Amino acid sequence: MATMVFGAALLASLLLAGSAMAEEDKSVQLQLTQSRGSGVTGTATLTDVEDGVKVELNMKGLPEEGVEHINHIHGGGTCADDRAGRTAPVTIPLNTVVANADGSGSATTTLKDVTLDKLLGDDQHRFILLHAKVKKGQGVPPGISCADLPQLSTDTSMENLPASGGVPVAVLLTVPSVLLIVSISAVLKLMRFTG
Repeated sequence: MATMVFGAALLASLLLAGSAMAEEDKSVQLQLTQSRGSGVTGTATLTDVEDGVKVELNMKGLPEEGVEHINHIHGGGTCADDRAGRTAPVTIPLNTVVANADGSGSATTTLKDVTLDKLLGDDQHRFILLHAKVKKGQGVPPGISCADLPQLSTDTSMENLPASGGVPVAVLLTVPSVLLIVSISAVLKLMRFTG
């Protein structure tokens, strides 16, 4: 009986640890698509981390080596709005992407004091926009690559987004734990009948 109680306690603690680990690793990957015929595409990976949300941009097709491309999260609109000339205000600046010789470029920014659920569930359309080269006297250049952030509480959803991280940790921990408890119970019953 003591073994069964220990097994149940072990299972409960593994489930709690597994769900906590799954929450820490919560991540969404978005595809940035070209705007204005730029040919620039990439991915944005947003991950919950201890002190906020880490945003990792990995771009390809950047036209000129060494050029710094400013980028932001804009609030109150979509990529379609921006491409139609109605861009939304910048709400969160991101670190600059610098073009490499092969047309790639990346940048990582950690947004402090926010969670992925908050960023994706505010009933506000948001998008990540990578801008063209800044030209002297021009102001903010047009967007050349864009990705809409799905909003959990509006028409957009995360259902069509690729899963990240594979099988959830809770599932990986639960199956062996249940098998362990069943095995221990079977051995105890067998010992009771033979002893």
